[in-house]
Amino acid sequence: MKQIDLESRRDKILATITETYIDEAKPVGSRTIARKLRFKYSPATIRNDMADLEESGLITHPYTSAGRIPTDKGYRYYIDNLMPAEQLTPQEKKEIVRQYVSTDKELEAIMEKTSRLLSQFSEEAGVIVYPCLKKSRVKHLELVSMGENSAIMVLLTNSGIIRNVFLDFPYSLSRGQLDKMNNLINSQLKGVNLSEVRNYLMQRSLSEDFSIYNLFKDVFSVFESAFKKLDDERLCFEGALQVISQPEFENRQALSSLLRIMEEENILLEIMNQDMEEEGVKIHVGEENSRDEIKSLSLVTANYRLGEQVVGSLGVIGPTRMSYSHILSVVDYISQTLENVLSKKGF
Repeated sequence: MKQIDLESRRDKILATITETYIDEAKPVGSRTIARKLRFKYSPATIRNDMADLEESGLITHPYTSAGRIPTDKGYRYYIDNLMPAEQLTPQEKKEIVRQYVSTDKELEAIMEKTSRLLSQFSEEAGVIVYPCLKKSRVKHLELVSMGENSAIMVLLTNSGIIRNVFLDFPYSLSRGQLDKMNNLINSQLKGVNLSEVRNYLMQRSLSEDFSIYNLFKDVFSVFESAFKKLDDERLCFEGALQVISQPEFENRQALSSLLRIMEEENILLEIMNQDMEEEGVKIHVGEENSRDEIKSLSLVTANYRLGEQVVGSLGVIGPTRMSYSHILSVVDYISQTLENVLSKKGF
């Protein structure tokens, strides 16, 4: 029983240190903890427990300060075991929905609005990965003649992505041939996953004897090159000034890392694309991140879907000293609301 009481007391002290540091951005001392716990424990008892928590690697003291702050390990323990559940207020939820209602139907506008909402309601930076082309399905494909042996391929996917690719054919194609090819491709490809298109077309062209398939065989390499050009790696980042203004980024190295992440999208894309393979909200705390450039930051992410298909991810990035419970609720609610918005707007 005494061991249980000891662990419970240390958990309360760690939670108090973590929550106070998140709110105030200053190391937390034993007298502050005693006051916040209504003097249930003496400062001397608290100091002894703080020494044990520090020895366990859950807290540390910066420089010569007598106060303590959570380590990355401490944040993880807090998130997994001590963090209270939090829901957005009805007013916050209503405001998020209202802002989406006033947004244009275009996918670009919806993505930008989402990243701004993530930043606005988290008070950190918001980031969203556009719907992944490889995880999208063909809705319509149109070949538009641009001359005797050239055309524009206009691709529309179920996730609202529109991509244009210029095609150079090895010989002249008549309007009638392009029309036949349009009809054939759309009848065969509608609903096919983009990652499967090239193999699908290759198999069909090799298995059919009709003249249109023979024609397609001759120009298949052109389409193969076109699909290779389709870039599915893109994200939108908002709220950099909110993050940079926080005290953690008075450190030049921390600021340099954040600026690099903003400039080199592949760093965040790598992590967020990995998260797309898992369900639910994911929290990466500091050193847990796989890339060195982001080990001084925390990232909270969630997927979003079109129907049953995961097509993208979104999240919040900021210093490890962030309000994890609130941000988790922001990310979770906005991901669900975005799915509803995309569905209602016909994506």
